[in-house]
Amino acid sequence: MTVVQVPVAAPTRMGAAEAEAVREAIDRVVSSDWWILGDEVARFEAAFAQYVGAAAAVGVANGTDALTLAMLGLGLERGDSILVPANDGGYAALAALRVGLIPQPMDVDAATGLVGIAQVTSAWKACQARALVITHLHGRVTPLDDIDRWRKNHGLLLIEDCAQAHGLRVEGRHVGGVGEAATFSFYPTKNLGAVGDGGAVTFAHDLTAAERVRRLRQYGWGAPYEIEIEHGFNSRLDALQAAVLGARLPFLDARNERRQQIGSRLREAASASGLRSYAAEGVFHHFVVLSEQRNELREFLSAHGVSTAIHYPAAVGDMPGLGSLPSTPVASAHSRMTLSLPCFPEMTQAEVGHVESALRAWGAAHD
Repeated sequence: MTVVQVPVAAPTRMGAAEAEAVREAIDRVVSSDWWILGDEVARFEAAFAQYVGAAAAVGVANGTDALTLAMLGLGLERGDSILVPANDGGYAALAALRVGLIPQPMDVDAATGLVGIAQVTSAWKACQARALVITHLHGRVTPLDDIDRWRKNHGLLLIEDCAQAHGLRVEGRHVGGVGEAATFSFYPTKNLGAVGDGGAVTFAHDLTAAERVRRLRQYGWGAPYEIEIEHGFNSRLDALQAAVLGARLPFLDARNERRQQIGSRLREAASASGLRSYAAEGVFHHFVVLSEQRNELREFLSAHGVSTAIHYPAAVGDMPGLGSLPSTPVASAHSRMTLSLPCFPEMTQAEVGHVESALRAWGAAHD
């Protein structure tokens, strides 16, 4: 018997209307005479800024560059310390290290898997950081009220990493508007994904910082071929990705609603199977369960035709390529338990049902 294989993600799947809009966008760019930056990028930046409620959006090459450029755009300098999440896959720490900043990992709350005020203040005492990065992990809101009050009282800049949170709102407002800057990735599997790579930095109010990032993304140029500011990058969003993202943006909210429907079903099935999952709110970039038998569970699901992924297999203090960063015991423990299941808008009803059945089979086998 052939076992159905449900992919953990399928970025090439999209509805007919969305696919047609993407094809038209690609044809328009390919037949044009401008493939890097230009009008397509400017149009998408304006549309995306409006969508997230920002004063400005700056398109860049990818989400990691977005983090680094946000740090530089806000005036952080070599040798400054910055608080970073311990469980974000290492992206914020890497973004900081590449320009000489010193990342200080923040552990996470054991119940939520998110950074809270206790973790922020504990990490800050070790380094007196100038800034912090808060990630809205897996498409879930990291509550910011207490963190925002505290960091303003202590003079810290806040960057919200929204790479997994396109379309995520709190009381009607898109995440990313509390901090001085927010960053986004448009990797193909993101809730808003390109057909290659891409990213953006948004600014709720600071147009001066936005203009600095516009210069930094293109070598630090003032005028063409004249480098005027330090630490310039070659990190430009290309016209093809911008056009595709602009075509897909009107479909994002409906796609997130479908993710939420699927996530709610999977959460119920996971709970019935004795598996812990995170809170049901959010836009379900990942649907994550936690199990001390994670590897056994992964093998079981694979045998039952369900693909999975691990987001993420190590906390930043356990990654040798990031140097000798402090350990974070809760994040490290979570990294040994997390498992991401298929949860994407174009899953068929049969595929969702297949994942539910596999989860219930696990529960029955381990009752």
